[in-house]
Amino acid sequence: MTWLVWAIWTVNGLMQWGLLALILRHGDWRRHPAFTSYIAFCSCKTTLMMWVAWYRAHLYLTANTVFRVVGFLLMIAVFLEVFAAVFRPYSTLPKGTLHWFRIGFGLLLSLSAAAALCFPGHGFTGFANRVMVLNRSASIVFCGAFAFTALISFYFGIPWQQRTYGIGVGFLLFMSVDLFSASLSAQYGSSVIYALNMVTMLGYSLALVAWLVYFTKPDVPPRALSMEQLQRFQEALDYPTRKVESFRKTL
Repeated sequence: MTWLVWAIWTVNGLMQWGLLALILRHGDWRRHPAFTSYIAFCSCKTTLMMWVAWYRAHLYLTANTVFRVVGFLLMIAVFLEVFAAVFRPYSTLPKGTLHWFRIGFGLLLSLSAAAALCFPGHGFTGFANRVMVLNRSASIVFCGAFAFTALISFYFGIPWQQRTYGIGVGFLLFMSVDLFSASLSAQYGSSVIYALNMVTMLGYSLALVAWLVYFTKPDVPPRALSMEQLQRFQEALDYPTRKVESFRKTL
């Protein structure tokens, strides 16, 4: 690894530990337990992986794969936490909202599966190739899920200064860059992986900066949805059903 990679890695590690200290100091872990767990895990992971890369380089790929799996599981918990903060209480949502959310998530899973089958990747062979394709598939799902949540949050008029919004935006920044890097890495392999690893690390740096900014300034309380917003959202949910019924009548 070059000195620049080590420098970015070190700065990211320091920002992670700084963000964790900030969250614990202000007591924000009570409102964001999943996100706090994710940052705590990433802080320990970065420190340990730097040690592995320096002293046990032959174990790097295996350790990185294990940590990625755990990280993905924690990211699922963070997404559920953000989703719940945006949409709870679910009972106040228009009828059919959660049904369409499940359909959208299913489409994301189908898209990631189709990408894995149609573009299996040729940059690596064996175990390394499976890891790259898995990483790309996970990036598609998380990028789409956080993008959808950010879009709906904007539609509902949730203040962009709110920390929950900032958590989602940070992940969207990071996962967008990670999807770009994972796609090229799976296709072209070692010829581009070192440069793309640096791009991914810088994308994560942007996310950390965003999170540090959001957790440094005072939080903004959530805004209650108006009846007009709920009505517009209900009309948007009913639109596909109306189109299908209209199509059937023309047959």
